[in-house]
Amino acid sequence: MDKELKYLVHFFTDKEHLFKTVTMADFSRIDEISNNIASQKGWYWIRYSQSDRHAYLERRRFVERELYEGYTQQYGRLKEKVPVYFYLYPNLTRQRALEKGRLRTKHGETAPQILMVEIRDIDDMQNITFTLNDSFTAFWKKAIESGIKCREEENGRVVLQDHNKVFPFSMLEQIHQKYKAQEISYEVQVWDYELLERLSYCILGEA
Repeated sequence: MDKELKYLVHFFTDKEHLFKTVTMADFSRIDEISNNIASQKGWYWIRYSQSDRHAYLERRRFVERELYEGYTQQYGRLKEKVPVYFYLYPNLTRQRALEKGRLRTKHGETAPQILMVEIRDIDDMQNITFTLNDSFTAFWKKAIESGIKCREEENGRVVLQDHNKVFPFSMLEQIHQKYKAQEISYEVQVWDYELLERLSYCILGEA
C-alpha cells in the first residue's frame, strides 16, 4: 500500500451506535432516530431536522443503491446491503485526525470521537469499496440527472472521470496515482459488520 494511504478514520459521537447508520433501521423508526440525532446536535444534524429529513434520506438511499448495485453488477456480491462509512485522507497522522475531529464542532457536533484504523491491520478487504471524495459528491451528477434534489446543484461542481463510480478497495493505489496531484480524499464503505466489530478497539479518543 502506498505510504500516503495509511489510515481509515471514522468519526462518531455515541459508542453505543458506533457502526449504526439511519438507513439500517426499520422505516417505522426513522422519525424517532432522526429526532434523536437532531436533538443531540450530531454531525450535520440539520439534515435530520423535520424540514430537511425527507430530502436527505431520498438522496442517501439513492446513493447507497448506486453504490450497492454499481459494485455488485461489475465486481460481485457484497456481504451487507448498507455500508458503514470511513474517510481516507492521504498522509493522515494522529494529530491531523484529531484536528479534523475538532473541526466538526464548527458544524454543531458535540464531543466528536475518532476511530482510526491502520489499513495494514485490516484482515479482510473483500467487502470494502471506495469512491473519489464522499459518495454524495461522487454521485452528485447522477443524482441530479435522476431527478434527486441536491442542495448544492447550482454550485458548478467539477465532475471527475471516476465520479459516479464505486471501486473495490484493491484498486485504491491505482486510482490514487491518477489523482494524487489533485489532493483527492476518499470515502471508504465497509460492507462487513463482523469485520467492523474486530476493528472497534481502534478508538483514538475524543477530538
